[in-house]
Formats: sequence, C-alpha cells, structure tokens
Amino acid sequence: MNKPLFFLFLLSFICTYSQIKYDTTSSNREIEEVVLISKDPISEKFSVKKLGKMDIYLNPASNADPLRAISTLPASTNVEETANPSLRGGSPDRSRVYLNGSPIVNPVRFGRDNGLGNFSLFNTEIIDKQYVYASNPPLTFGNSSAGLVEIETNNKLREENFQVSLALSNVGAMWNQKISENSFVQLYGNYQFDNPFLELNKNSVGNLISFSTLDFGANTHIKITDKLSFNSFNYFIDEKYNVVNSTLNFTSDAIASKNRFFSVNNIDYTSKKTRIRYATMFDFSTSNFTYGNLNSTVNNYQYFNAIGVKTKYTRNFIAQYGIESSIYSNRYNEKIPIYYYALSANSPVAENVDDINFYYIEPYLYLNYEVLRNFGVSGAIRKNILWNKGVKSFVSYQLSSHYEINNKNRFILSGGKYHSYTMPNNYVRDYTLLSSEQLALDYYYESKKINISSAIYYKDDKGNFRLNNFERYDKIKTFGFELNLNLPIYKNFRLDVSNSYVHQKQFISDTEYNTALNLKYFIKTQLIYNNPHLFNCSLLFTTRPGNNYTSVHSASFNSNANDYEPSLNLPFASTFSDYNRFDFSISKLVPLKKSYIIAFASVNNIFDKKNQSSVYYNKNYTKKLFNYFQRRILYFGMQLRF
Repeated sequence: MNKPLFFLFLLSFICTYSQIKYDTTSSNREIEEVVLISKDPISEKFSVKKLGKMDIYLNPASNADPLRAISTLPASTNVEETANPSLRGGSPDRSRVYLNGSPIVNPVRFGRDNGLGNFSLFNTEIIDKQYVYASNPPLTFGNSSAGLVEIETNNKLREENFQVSLALSNVGAMWNQKISENSFVQLYGNYQFDNPFLELNKNSVGNLISFSTLDFGANTHIKITDKLSFNSFNYFIDEKYNVVNSTLNFTSDAIASKNRFFSVNNIDYTSKKTRIRYATMFDFSTSNFTYGNLNSTVNNYQYFNAIGVKTKYTRNFIAQYGIESSIYSNRYNEKIPIYYYALSANSPVAENVDDINFYYIEPYLYLNYEVLRNFGVSGAIRKNILWNKGVKSFVSYQLSSHYEINNKNRFILSGGKYHSYTMPNNYVRDYTLLSSEQLALDYYYESKKINISSAIYYKDDKGNFRLNNFERYDKIKTFGFELNLNLPIYKNFRLDVSNSYVHQKQFISDTEYNTALNLKYFIKTQLIYNNPHLFNCSLLFTTRPGNNYTSVHSASFNSNANDYEPSLNLPFASTFSDYNRFDFSISKLVPLKKSYIIAFASVNNIFDKKNQSSVYYNKNYTKKLFNYFQRRILYFGMQLRF
C-alpha cells in the first residue's frame, strides 16, 4: 500500500525559494544554514541524529514522512519497509516516539494492533526538529528500552502561505497563518483514494483491493508573554483498507478500519536559566479488524501528564528533573480463533469481552557536568513509584561521557539499564515489563569535505516477549557495528553510504536460537543531484541478507480445529532470499509570479525485484509459497503554494 509520496512536499521549494528570496546577499543564506544545523546542548551528550524539514524532504526514501526518513540512517535496522522506528536491532515495541514531550503509541497509519504501518501520523510541515536517539535514550523520556524519536513542533512561523496538493491518490491542503507577531495556527487536511493508484500499478499490487484515509490536523502556538507560551496539536484520522492476506495455510481478505483522535497540549515557561514544561495528552481510537474467523473491535484510551524542569545552575552544571504518569485502557469485543492455525470461517472461535487497564507514575533526575571545555559527563535515574499489580519495582539508570578531540573529532561513551512496557497487540492482550542493558561507543568526524559517523554497541534485552502465536523469547543479546559516510562528489552531486552489521541471538529457557535479523551487512547508498535551477533527483540502493523465519516441515489434520496443525522447525532456522531494491525520484520547481508549482515523480523498486517478506503454504502444508515486499510502484503529483 502506498501513501502519496510527498517527499518533495517542499523539497524544491525550500531549496529554490530560499535562493530566490535571499539571492541579493550571501550572508542571508549563511544565516539560514546556521538555523538548520544548530543543536540543543542536551542532544550532543547522546548518540543522536537531528533531522530538520530539509533533511526529511531531501531524503529520497522518506516520501516526506518524518519517521520513514529514519530508515536510511545507519542506526535503522528496520527490515519490514514500515514507518515504525527499529534502531540497532531493537524491536519497534521497545522504541518510543514523543511529540512535544508526550508519547504517541502506534505512531503509524494503515496499522493494525501490532503497530505495523506504512507511514506515520505526522506532517513534516508542523515539525521544527526531530531527534533520533539510536540507543541509550535520555531517561528524561520513559517507557523506552531501545531507541527513541523526539519530535518538537514549530514555535515560529517563518511565512504565511496556503498550499494545495494533488497526486495520484491524494488531494490535500494546508494553511499557515499568523495570529500575531509570535503566535500562529497551522491547519491541514488530506483525502486519500485508491482507484487511480490501483489502476496504474495493478500489476504490482494484486493483493491490494482498496484503501482510503481522511485526516485533519491543527497546530496552534500562542506566545502569551516573552517567557510563557502555549501549544496545542490536535489530529484526527479515519482510515480503511482491504487486502488479500496469506498466513500459514489460510488466504482471505483482511479488512480493517480505524478512527483515531489525539490532542497534545503544552505550557512552556522559559527564562534565562530555567525551562519548565507541562505536557498533557489524550488519545482515543476505535478499530475493527476481520480476517477469516477473527473479528475484533478494540477501543483504546491513553491519558498522559508530565511536568519537567531544566535548570542551568552554573556555566558547567545542568539539572533536569520531573515526573510523568500514563493511564491506558483497552476494551475488547471480539471473536478469536481457539487454534492459532485454524483461521477458516468454519473453525472454532472463542469470545473475548474484556477490559485491560494499566498505569504507571515515574519521576526522573538527569545531571550534566562539563568537566572541561571539551569533556563532560552526565547521568540519570528513573524509578516507578506507582504501577499496576504484577509489574515489578525497577530502577532505570544511565551514564554517559563525551570527549571532543578537536572541532572535527568527538567520541560518546554511554551505557545504562532501561525499562519499557509491551503494548497489547494481536497476540498478547496485556502489558509486560521489558528491560535492556546497553553499552555503546560512538565516533563522529565532521569536515567540509566529508562527514563520518560510526558506532559499536552491545545490548542484553530481557522480558517475556511474544512475536505471534508460536514465536516468543525471554532474552535477546545483540552486538552491532555501523558506519556512515556523507560526502559531496562533484558540483551538485552528493553521496551517502552506510553499512550496519548486527549479530543477534535469542534465548528461550537458556537455549540459543536465531532471530529474524540476519544482518551480516545492511548497505544503504544514496546518490543525490540537487540543482534548484534545473531539477532535483535521487537514486537509492538498499541491499541486505534476507530475514530469518520459522518454517513448517509437516502437518497433521486436527478434527477439533477442523484444519491441519503445522509442525514447526527450529525458530528462525530458515532464511529468505537476499533483499535488493533501487528507488528513483525526481522533482521540478516552476515559479509563477508569487506562487510556485512543484511537480514530482518516483519509481520505487525500479527493477521489480521480488523481495520475500513472509511465507505461507497450501492447505496441507506440502507446498511453500511467499509473500513479497513492495513491487515496482509508479507515483507522481504536484503541489501549488501561494
């Protein structure tokens, strides 16, 4: 399934408009660049990558989506072609996405309860900055035992405008309007439809029957005084899809619909040495999913509140402390298969009408001390003080140090123990405590000619985690290495190359097995041509070994289930074929007096490579078949801004 590929929603506009508008002096262009590369001091103490609007729009793999832009980072080990962050071998359920200090669970669209989805819920135009913490995330954020994504919305509106977009499967509009000098509102909406897209790509999306989305967003920022501000982001989405799905020996339509609304509100007080933030969020969704004899309706509620204080006591010493609470409520009304492998309509089912509630309250403390101009240390601690019965008491902690050899070379050494909770999904209707002990060494080299980043890391993850009805583990050990090069090669050409190695094993009752990851290499190469006077284009190549998977070696008929019961091989003992994919995108900006037209087109999976994503079988499991990742997809559209 493909969302409008607005990877150039303002791709050319940002490049060309800034050049046209500020072409009278070179100093203005330099000021713009400083704004784009500036970093918050706390981020420099961690293994973190900052992405601004420009980075997202210019990323050929992002399709203008802030979470999909993460997939090309060397730390990203997402092997599912989804928008869910998966960093340094960590599962998406261990990572968290925070918007203005509030956690957004399942931050993707076209996603079922398991959280898988193709695109995120966020519009890049509302984003001021996005920080991606690959591992050892700051304990000022909770419920993460892998990576973390921190998103902050705009606190300034650079210009007023109105945008209209029209693409192969989407029509949308956005209005950016100042209320006063330092207050503004951003309103947007999109309607996504399927017929033109399905007709053009009918040979590549045979299993996709229909899809549609309607979403609206509003970001309001009010500057009350010089020190006090209020921000409110509200979002609603109605989404539907129907796709032919194959699982084990069963193939049928999977039909899903979901309505979701969430509201994130903040009050920020900022003085010369202190910042105080109060964040509150309400999130509600209702979804229905039918597949074979499974018919599930789920209502989800989440309430979040947090207050945090950050104070710079001296030039060298900063303290940050606060407390946050989360309340979850999940209401189920469903019929589910009694036997996980018996999904046909005439196989037995059980009714599940249940409410699952969960809550926690956690305070935290973070301290940072700059020992020397180029050397500093930091530490943090986080503790649960109120929580549901059945969850153990825990303490999360971390230590980090950073050392800058000179302006070009720096190191970050970090480690700690982290805790998070699994979110209920299609297979587990409960919250489970997870833990992770981590150690990482990161190195950065930055110059005008080349940027290099590398890391070596180790993780020891524990917790009763269930992938599906027959694959689960209680411990995972991960060792990894990553390297990234970013360099201009000739005039308007730039080359980005990264490679990751991940050695990962899982343990079930102290017995070692493979995991789905089999990354002896994970190469991502981008060649980008950026010429605002002509056009912009990019070519992306991704290659890695195929995922490991658990296969079936035989089956016997079970009369109680009215279906064949599979006998499984060892967990993840089989491997899919190698994954290879080329993507190409091109855009052109056409100025029209006071407005601009941005035209764009893309071809994903240019050579129509059949990359295996999952396995299924015939009725009695005597024949093995494969589902595939996205085949060759053509897409095009335009945007008018005035």
